[in-house]
Amino acid sequence: MSFSVSYRCAHQGQMTLPFILLVSGIIIEITIAGAFVTYFLSTSGYGERLAARAESVARSGINDALARVMQNKDFSIVPCSAPYTYTVTSGGDTAGVSLCRTTDFSTNKYTFTITSIGVAASHQKKFVATALVDQTTGQTELQSISERPVEQ
Repeated sequence: MSFSVSYRCAHQGQMTLPFILLVSGIIIEITIAGAFVTYFLSTSGYGERLAARAESVARSGINDALARVMQNKDFSIVPCSAPYTYTVTSGGDTAGVSLCRTTDFSTNKYTFTITSIGVAASHQKKFVATALVDQTTGQTELQSISERPVEQ
């Protein structure tokens, strides 16, 4: 008894496995590329949010220091060689605030230099403000506020 199989039937499914592997490889490649794009887009947005939070808490530190100065015009602060420092916390983020005072005897005014470094997770922002306070009237005037690079 002899069996004969036609050539057509014996070779009918040979291309199925390579085709499935090729299509599966392309789908996996697209999935991996999509995952990388999603990861990088989400981390860049998260970094921007952290930077905004660090800026917000640093500005809160400046505002808090100005409020302290306005409440007490004779704010007893040691000279700028050893400034008065404290921390402000806002929503889990912190700001290190440093105040120092110099006195201009000719104009009868104090010059306050306020430095605030806001920290939100791994991001930091530093702001420096200068305020003038009249010793007699207690009038407080914010002269400038600027962002500075944070020294590591």
